[in-house]
Amino acid sequence: MKIRIAPETELVMDPLTSVISKEKTAASNRSMMALIKKLDETEHIVDGLVDSLQPDKPLTNSWRGREKTSVSAGFITNFFYGLIAGLIISGLAFILFRIMYGGS
Repeated sequence: MKIRIAPETELVMDPLTSVISKEKTAASNRSMMALIKKLDETEHIVDGLVDSLQPDKPLTNSWRGREKTSVSAGFITNFFYGLIAGLIISGLAFILFRIMYGGS
């Protein structure tokens, strides 16, 4: 939407950006179909990215039936990280008790 400032000088203002420019003629308008097609393609890609951030949504470029893949992968990863951290802590506790209570 543009606001006509002075019709005799063909000046218009864009209220969103406050830019004053010369009004374009109707003959210079091009077809918007190429732009709309590109926007649809970009919207499809953005939807896929947003869906990839949610673990229960199906991914756009994935096979069917893989909706809960990230949940199970996260569970397995957390299990092994917890196992490794637990073994390290229990090993350090064993060494500390051995030093403190002087095992032979």
